Amino acid sequence: MAKDKRGFNLRSFTSFSLVISTLIMSCSGFILYIAPPGRIANWGTWKLMLFTKTEWQALHTIFSYLFFILVIIHLFFVNWKAFLTYFKSKIKAGLNRKWELGTALVVSGLFFVGTLRSWTPFAPVMTFGEKVKESWEGEFQSPPVLHMEIYTLEQLSFLLDSIPPAQLLKILNDNNIEVTGVDQTLKDIANDNHITPSAIYDILSIHSNKQIKPIEGGAPQGVGKYTIRLTAETTGKSISDLLLILKEKGVEADGETTLRTVADKLGLTPRDVYNLLLE
Repeated sequence: MAKDKRGFNLRSFTSFSLVISTLIMSCSGFILYIAPPGRIANWGTWKLMLFTKTEWQALHTIFSYLFFILVIIHLFFVNWKAFLTYFKSKIKAGLNRKWELGTALVVSGLFFVGTLRSWTPFAPVMTFGEKVKESWEGEFQSPPVLHMEIYTLEQLSFLLDSIPPAQLLKILNDNNIEVTGVDQTLKDIANDNHITPSAIYDILSIHSNKQIKPIEGGAPQGVGKYTIRLTAETTGKSISDLLLILKEKGVEADGETTLRTVADKLGLTPRDVYNLLLE
């Protein structure tokens, strides 16, 4: 049988790649539509079709960029002559499909505004997706504390009855988990060791014989020992914003002030102060 001596065909490559990118974007987009909230997905116990939510997000983003690049190649490198001829002919002859163009603009505008304004049927579609996301709650493990995957070993020691961070690091090293320092987050440690943040927490809780009990309102155990700086780091807020909230309540504080101290000044519990700062 004679070998095919034809060279590499950029047109065929672009067409095949566009189809593959479209399929992956469509699949990943639908999966992200029904994927659980980050508090469940980022804890590492949820997977769909072998991939985590983070991996699906990465696939969707990267293939969206690839799709855009392929469209540019398709229009300006592969079919640039036909594309240029088409534009010239339309400019010369005028827009002969005014109704079609107008209808496309109106429909697209309705979808755009309707989605942002939560009109029907756009709002029910998004509501259905949110209900599916929340339905994962009872089937998969959630972290004891909201977004605990971003806690460092140093921050986690407050939740585990103030076990020294160095001891937590030793527990992980003794269980063949590579850790570079106590300032690493559970998520980073998990990624470096190809396991989940929940698996890291399980190792620490089992070998330290300590369990973090979820507290109503989302406040972690031992929150009274939290400083304003630590609260900012674990909630994703800025220290200045938290200090401003306290100042409006008549409390002068700095980054090293504990929530216990603030609670005593306000006549509240540390948990109440934590929730106040979150709001």
